[in-house]
Amino acid sequence: MLRFFKKISLKSLGHVYQLGHTISESCPCPIRPYAGAFTVVDLNGIHDVTLLFCGCETKEFLFLQLLRFGWFPATVKAPRTAITLRMLKFFQILSFESKSTAFEFESTLSRMTDNTGTRHVKVMFFHLPQQMFMIYLLSLEVLHRPAARRA
Repeated sequence: MLRFFKKISLKSLGHVYQLGHTISESCPCPIRPYAGAFTVVDLNGIHDVTLLFCGCETKEFLFLQLLRFGWFPATVKAPRTAITLRMLKFFQILSFESKSTAFEFESTLSRMTDNTGTRHVKVMFFHLPQQMFMIYLLSLEVLHRPAARRA
């Protein structure tokens, strides 16, 4: 009998990220993301996840719920994609040290997600050269904001 590891996502196992509440608390009025799908870009690849925003009376804007969770949304209105803050910091340091481009970084993330080449890895904002530069600008915006506040 052959034994091997099978790559499986948390989404397919039924894991749900619930934002806006503590870990032990569930939201009585959850809101699904626009079009029901949500993608997160992290250091270990590009992931489709199941996400529920808080829809209670005291809810915050959707992008604020993502930021509090440590995910930087690709858009403020109806976010469907986010980049983890640790990934932004990693890209910033990598670009300073190795002078790698956003395209090379995206290619690396695609390979980390699936290096077999047997399936197409969905890539969000890296298709156009001007949009590739946006990830660099996002990293500068997010990571240099605290320094600007201190000055």
